[in-house]
Amino acid sequence: MTYLVVERVTFVEAYINTGSIEETRKILGRKFPGKSLPAKRAIQALGKKWHAMGSVANAPKRRPPSVHTPEITDSIC
Repeated sequence: MTYLVVERVTFVEAYINTGSIEETRKILGRKFPGKSLPAKRAIQALGKKWHAMGSVANAPKRRPPSVHTPEITDSIC
């Protein structure tokens, strides 16, 4: 499941404050009722990412640059 950045920050904050995966999951269950809870490894990975990078946001997608030759531009228009 994909979580919003705000939700991921909440996961990490809860984990840092409690130091316990079980307590973190209880807090998240109360804060986000009806939403599936992240797995133990997901919480640990977010904590590790936060510690290493200072962010839990996804890395930007890498995409090769578009090539716009005159022939391609003419064929589009």
